[in-house]
Amino acid sequence: MTSWPRGCDKAPHHDLYNFSPLLVSVKTRDTDKSPYKYPRCYSVQEIMSRVYQSEGVVSEEGAGTFLAHLPSGTPVYCYNQQCAIQSLFPPYSVEDRFTVLNHFPAEILAENEEQLPGRCDYSPSLQILIITMPSQPHEEAASSFEAMIVTLAKEMNVYRRIAKCGATRVDTPERNKQADRSWEPARQGREFPTVTLEVGFSETTLKLERDIAWWINGSKGEVRMGITIDIKRGSHSIEIKSWTPAFEPSLRNIYITAGGRQVTDRRIRDPPPPRMTQRILITRGRDGSSPTIEGEPLTIPFHTLLLDEPGEGEGDFVFTAEMLLPDLAERIWDAIDDAETIKAKKSNNHHTA
Repeated sequence: MTSWPRGCDKAPHHDLYNFSPLLVSVKTRDTDKSPYKYPRCYSVQEIMSRVYQSEGVVSEEGAGTFLAHLPSGTPVYCYNQQCAIQSLFPPYSVEDRFTVLNHFPAEILAENEEQLPGRCDYSPSLQILIITMPSQPHEEAASSFEAMIVTLAKEMNVYRRIAKCGATRVDTPERNKQADRSWEPARQGREFPTVTLEVGFSETTLKLERDIAWWINGSKGEVRMGITIDIKRGSHSIEIKSWTPAFEPSLRNIYITAGGRQVTDRRIRDPPPPRMTQRILITRGRDGSSPTIEGEPLTIPFHTLLLDEPGEGEGDFVFTAEMLLPDLAERIWDAIDDAETIKAKKSNNHHTA
């Protein structure tokens, strides 16, 4: 009988994945008896039928800074190359899901990024990988926001001047992370984008804001603006915030206090938290009532995104209520309704099977 590795278990007998029957060589334990002095060969199906077994959940007390503010109950696993990464996640979820993998080698992330599901957030020093599985509403929010930027860029005839970086991972010695969407001036070869977007549906507001703070401060102000879209559980209200550095990126030793006063500190190493510059709250109408929107139009300054002053016919990217309601909020709410319908159908099919 085969001894399955720590943290893994044999999957039930059903077709989880459709892989070709290639053979791969896997070193067996010394206790395995074989008449041959060669590593045992397993089929891909046999290896991928090994599933992860949770070793616990994230708790606020023992989470540490990197895992802080993850949803309570986020499962924690120990990485094992013989277990299927896909086995870490439920087949379908209305909301975002998170998984933590300890002892995850950096070279595995570099070699297998495209095979990993969801968004990656990795600490090289801790060898901890957080995988976010975005929900349908989450992806709709990111896609719809980018579509609005494209619309405004085409109206100003600057579309080809903007590089859409998507969820491209940015690697630093402290952290390797993907945003939900990001943008920068085209053809400049920047390490960091100028504007990033982070979306959350089920993650805590504190985690969302901590992530956007890393983009701004971790880039030392190269990210000129961060935008968060926080989809609230239960009410499905949508809170949009924009964030900017609390220091002058070009100087980096000048920061702005909460009272708006400029302070110079030549010894500053850890920049202060980013400043929230805009807040919009969109509330879903109930029982036939119309949705409401609070706050001024969301604005991304032209020079913030493109690092240039606007010319004739150009200007800031302004997202009015007339755009945000139909082109963002209602599309998110439709995605939530669709996701809940799909989940209900899958649940009914499971019970009747």
